[in-house]
Amino acid sequence: MRLPGPVGYAGRRSNGTVAAFIELDRVRQQPVAASGEQSCANVAFESTYRALPASRRRLFRYLGLHPGPDFDVCAAAALGNLTPVHARRTLADLCERRLVVECGTRYRIPDLIAEHARRLAYEEPAVLRAAALARLASADRSLAPRRGRPGDRH
Repeated sequence: MRLPGPVGYAGRRSNGTVAAFIELDRVRQQPVAASGEQSCANVAFESTYRALPASRRRLFRYLGLHPGPDFDVCAAAALGNLTPVHARRTLADLCERRLVVECGTRYRIPDLIAEHARRLAYEEPAVLRAAALARLASADRSLAPRRGRPGDRH
């Protein structure tokens, strides 16, 4: 689970500390002006979101905290505090409902839905968001030795 761009850089600079992820969380909370297209999408996805079981809604909210454009099962499991098996099943259900798109072994939230997911994530209490980001940072650090050196090709 490699964190992309500036997020990965911030994680490397601070040795992947929880403080770095919390700071990124704070920066991402800046409000985004919604376009007409985004507003319509939010209304449509709100009904789909409300139809989800509580455990699926919870993971979807926490996926809104992920700092990159895509994520893997390990990142989803860390954010949702789930086992990889449960995370995979939940992601499969979210894919069926078209809230998440599977891209090989990775997943992403479509752009119009991503803003919705972020908004829901920031409605969570700050302490729960910080805990989710701390689990993500911890999971990233635990997988780092398996990835090899930064210059190695994967």
